[in-house]
Amino acid sequence: MEKMYRSSDVTASTVGGSPTADGDDYVVTLEQVPRWSDADQRSFVDDSSDDGGGPFSALSFSDPLTSVSPSENGSNGPRSRFPVDPDINLKVYLWRGHPWNLEVDAVVNSTNENLDEMHSGPGLHEAAGPGLAEECATLGGCRTGLAKVTNAYDLPARRVIHTVGPKYAVKYHTAAENALSHCYRSCLELLIEHGLQSIAMGCIYTEAKNYPREPAAHVAIRTVRRFLEKHKDRITAVVFCTTTASDTEIYKK
Repeated sequence: MEKMYRSSDVTASTVGGSPTADGDDYVVTLEQVPRWSDADQRSFVDDSSDDGGGPFSALSFSDPLTSVSPSENGSNGPRSRFPVDPDINLKVYLWRGHPWNLEVDAVVNSTNENLDEMHSGPGLHEAAGPGLAEECATLGGCRTGLAKVTNAYDLPARRVIHTVGPKYAVKYHTAAENALSHCYRSCLELLIEHGLQSIAMGCIYTEAKNYPREPAAHVAIRTVRRFLEKHKDRITAVVFCTTTASDTEIYKK
């Protein structure tokens, strides 16, 4: 039996600057999700957050999106490696919640190499129904850094893109960073390959595989930015989904 979704009035309630809703059976449209260009999408990380502190807190890392070299006008201080592009910012959204309730073309599931239900995003298989696990079992797994596509079954999305994030260790930081970047890029490439235009993606397996939050967010944002610079005419929306207050603030910062 298909799962019945209801449209949500999520704009009436917000958490962390982004709309949320209670329950599992609601549908959120892009019109209800804040764009990156919205005025309230800039703030700083609260290091005291009970779900975001520790040795990998945001302030433990330099910002790879900025440069300390002098700007063209001779002034010193940080400057962005990515000048503001209004056309790109209009395509980027920030949502506090799981992707499964969003009405987009594709949602990203961060999973393991076996694509099994136990290691998939919380609530995904329950929302999608048993057909998702059955199709995943036919795909022959997925290697770290790559992605595969399935139908979305009872979700409001059209497709689910499954990807496998890397394990993180400080001594293998560069390898993990490259693999994580490839996850996001692979998902976006599959989006275009299947003729789809909008995608919602959470933090790809960050905590479960020890990837520190702040660097993981930088990888996500700069990979998407670089991809959109080349393909912005083929993608209408990229929604970054967060499930904790600290992740929301990191993405805003």
